[in-house]
Amino acid sequence: MTGVSTAGEGNLQAAEARGGRYFAFDATPHARGTVEIAQGEYEAVLESDQRTMLAIPGLLFLTAAYFALAAAELRRAEREAGRALVGKAG
Repeated sequence: MTGVSTAGEGNLQAAEARGGRYFAFDATPHARGTVEIAQGEYEAVLESDQRTMLAIPGLLFLTAAYFALAAAELRRAEREAGRALVGKAG
């Protein structure tokens, strides 16, 4: 998701407005630095940055949910295996 959100804006990051002009950091190899951009590009870069920042916690929550469900499934499987062993022993 992060790769898709940054693909449309090129290599522009960290947009800011100063004195009615709009700037962003251009992370293109061999041409790094702050560049002036149009207002439309400024808004697109801000939206992209926000989308990326929302994707990170979402990925962390997804990972936590996966491990919680996996742990519960392992616990359930252990209980079933224990019941099967008790049933054979008796």
